Amino acid sequence: MGRPLRETTAMKITRREAMAAGLALVPGALAAQDTPTAEKWKIHEWGTFTALQDESGNPLGWINTEDEPVPPFCHRLSNTLLVPVDDLAPGFFKDAPRCHPDVILRLETPVIYFHPPKTAKLPAKVDIRVEFRGGWLTEYYPDAKVDAPGLKNMRFQYGRLTTPTQGSLDWTGLQIGKPGKFPETTDAVWLSPRNVKSAPITAANGESEQFIFYRGVAYCQAPLITRRAGDGKTMTIHGWLPADLRSKGPIHVARLWLADIREDGSTAFRSIPGLKLNAGFEPLLATVPATFEEKDYSTMRLEALREEMRDALMKDGLFKDEAEALLNTWDASYFRAHGMRLFFVVPRAYTDYFLPLKASVPAEITRAMIGRLELITPKQRACLKRISSTTNPSSEWYQAWAQKNPEAWKRFQQKRQEGNLGALREQGIAIPDDYLAYLELGRFRNAIVLDELKRAPTEGLKKFVDVYDLHEARVGDR
Repeated sequence: MGRPLRETTAMKITRREAMAAGLALVPGALAAQDTPTAEKWKIHEWGTFTALQDESGNPLGWINTEDEPVPPFCHRLSNTLLVPVDDLAPGFFKDAPRCHPDVILRLETPVIYFHPPKTAKLPAKVDIRVEFRGGWLTEYYPDAKVDAPGLKNMRFQYGRLTTPTQGSLDWTGLQIGKPGKFPETTDAVWLSPRNVKSAPITAANGESEQFIFYRGVAYCQAPLITRRAGDGKTMTIHGWLPADLRSKGPIHVARLWLADIREDGSTAFRSIPGLKLNAGFEPLLATVPATFEEKDYSTMRLEALREEMRDALMKDGLFKDEAEALLNTWDASYFRAHGMRLFFVVPRAYTDYFLPLKASVPAEITRAMIGRLELITPKQRACLKRISSTTNPSSEWYQAWAQKNPEAWKRFQQKRQEGNLGALREQGIAIPDDYLAYLELGRFRNAIVLDELKRAPTEGLKKFVDVYDLHEARVGDR
């Protein structure tokens, strides 16, 4: 029988639990665990909740595209490899159908580190369980027992995501502090989290790593909502909490940053003081300028943004090397991809509610999550008009180039996470204006196009979606 899982807030343990956790049964051992001065495990986690919102604060679906792939050794809910869906608009779907209409929140790259007390006898076995309200946990390493609605009776399907949907992962018998051979990879997004001074992990099946990794997709609202006035110059920030949390008093958002990153890497950002999420329906929390002046942009500002985020993450409980690992993992997808986004420190209460975590050992658990709201700008709306007004979209230019220049095609594929537009321009490709406008939409271009098709369909937009196969996933009716 496995050890009983304990909630993250648990402080006391019974004699039986102590035996299960491998604690020394000597006089005073249990009493020592009950005292504030007793050495406890430290379990640290970081990750990101990402959403895409329009000017009215409505969350857009279809956002499980344009994703950084994880190495092929990762395990998946579908037991299939994560592969490109097509060539024209390469994207990854987080092990769920590309452009799923219900994916309005992405759980990106949470990793969990273990820091045993000096008195712990290593290796020590630990169990971890994580659940996702409203979502599927689709990719993970090392291997775990995965669950999703219908999976136990072999009836799981990638159908609709709803609020009651709940996925889970169980890692049982992890040997903390047992060195092993890490899987080989050259992927920077996987190697960056390894640069942390934590205890290595070896799973029951022999898989080893410096951390636990998982991620997923969900149908649930982000804790902040942004709205912009008609002229687009002012932004209001509103709060949102599930009903279960609205009666628990003010919930704090410690830091926020509004950032605009251009294709050339020049960045403008402003820091926003911490906010309190009060009870009520979408209360107004702050009003801030939504635009920047030309003098605000600089390639040096990106490093300043990183420094402020690093400081906030450390104040939220991460060690310096853990905060650095998070920021380095973001480099291509967050800091090098152009677009306007609101970053914020996610309140712990929100994380614990939608992503409850349990451990089999008494521990101080730190969960430093960053929220990321991708925002649609007037520039993107202008791009959509260019696509909507197209009369005869065609992909022949693309196919001809790929066939004549296979090496250039490979280089383009390698750089797609850094921006398809820049990679194509480097090859001297004559890009039709409609596809040029599509690339200028940024990382969540496919979702933005599908939203426009739903809001204001035109024949040109319909043809464009057909020609480049940008259709949403067919997952049935609600």
